[in-house]
Amino acid sequence: MKSKQKTLLVFIFLSFFAVSTLFGAETSIKEDGISAYEDLFEGFVYYADQDRAALKSVKIRFPSTLESHQLGREIIKALLAGPSVPSLEPTWPKDAKLNSFFIADDGTAYVDLTIEQGKIENMDTQSELLAIYSMVNSLTMNIPKIKRVKLLIDGMDAMTLAGHIDLEYFYKTNMLIVK
Repeated sequence: MKSKQKTLLVFIFLSFFAVSTLFGAETSIKEDGISAYEDLFEGFVYYADQDRAALKSVKIRFPSTLESHQLGREIIKALLAGPSVPSLEPTWPKDAKLNSFFIADDGTAYVDLTIEQGKIENMDTQSELLAIYSMVNSLTMNIPKIKRVKLLIDGMDAMTLAGHIDLEYFYKTNMLIVK
């Protein structure tokens, strides 16, 4: 008799567990488009420090279900939106917009941006360097598929971003600029 009672209790417990798991999964809470039960990837996006002398990393959570292209677009959006940490400075002008993003088979990421001309003319060499490497490091350090980055302005090769740093090259990770 005790064996039947134990079996019945185990059956009731397992049934309750299965039903609660099933209903719990259906009623997961959504926050910012991310399911409360969804795995998150903690990536790093790089912004300028207050002195605009170096880059600092900020941990940002992204859904781990994003493929490389989608993750790259989300990283760029976060970078262009600017930091949420008050002690850091944005590296890109507020009006900078992503036109397109593409990852080639050879590991080159192409980032095409539109930036209002008057906004970048005031950038000095250090600010321009920080902008370039905030983009490059944010992409290459979070997406293993990306080995180098090519920045385009309005769909075309640009000589420079603001007259100081050559954009004709493909840029690779530079952690020496990160403090």
